[in-house]
Amino acid sequence: MKNKTLWISIAVFALLAVIFAFTDWQISQALYNPESGWAHFLEGYGQLPGSLLGFISGSILLRTYRTEKNAKSILGIIGLSLLTALAGLSFFGDAFGAQTGADLNIALILGSAIVTLILMQVLLRRFPLETVARYKNAAKVGLALMFLAGFVTVWAIKIPWGRWTYRDILEAGNPALFTPWYLPQGSNGHHSFISGHTSLSFVVIGYIPFLKKGSSARHIVLAVLLLWGLTGAISRIVMGAHFASDTLFGAGQTLLWFWFLKNKFVK
Repeated sequence: MKNKTLWISIAVFALLAVIFAFTDWQISQALYNPESGWAHFLEGYGQLPGSLLGFISGSILLRTYRTEKNAKSILGIIGLSLLTALAGLSFFGDAFGAQTGADLNIALILGSAIVTLILMQVLLRRFPLETVARYKNAAKVGLALMFLAGFVTVWAIKIPWGRWTYRDILEAGNPALFTPWYLPQGSNGHHSFISGHTSLSFVVIGYIPFLKKGSSARHIVLAVLLLWGLTGAISRIVMGAHFASDTLFGAGQTLLWFWFLKNKFVK
């Protein structure tokens, strides 16, 4: 059943990739509405749940980490602390308006991340280690998913692809700048393909391993999380920040990473 679902998902993805190769421009023309309030909101704050997953996951891993007196263990705790802190900076940066063009108070963002990280450790230490350790493997999925799908893969593709966004093309007044998703343009300062916002919107799927397998709550939450990711993807097209194919590949690579990490860490 699992393999059947996987192959159906791949087939649907491939079909949409082919369709969007011919309809990207028309879809953006139909949906573009830069005055949309809900799309503006998601542009500014839609990445918060994904960043929060990384922060919570990193905090759990820090709580359960066994530090030993050797270089490998010390480097491990340093690296884990840095990743968790970066997840916190990502969360508070967006919370204070990094995506809305607001003037950022770096000291406030950094201070909020550090204080919250400390408070999380205090809170987690109120629970027995055995209780927190139940979520260790799920936390591995969450932290890795946020960084691998939300940042590393996104920018590894964005930079060399060089695709113009719909709104940048409109501003330039030259529709000839449009290129289909399968034709990379090289590093030119344009980063439409793939959608980072969509990738982080779908990162919320990483909350699922924290829930009991087979429970009704897990099924309901899964539907809500997928709806959140889909809504985030549509908002990027509405804002003209991405084409439909940009969001498709952003979502696809996140779900692929989730499938891989879940099978690796969650038995």
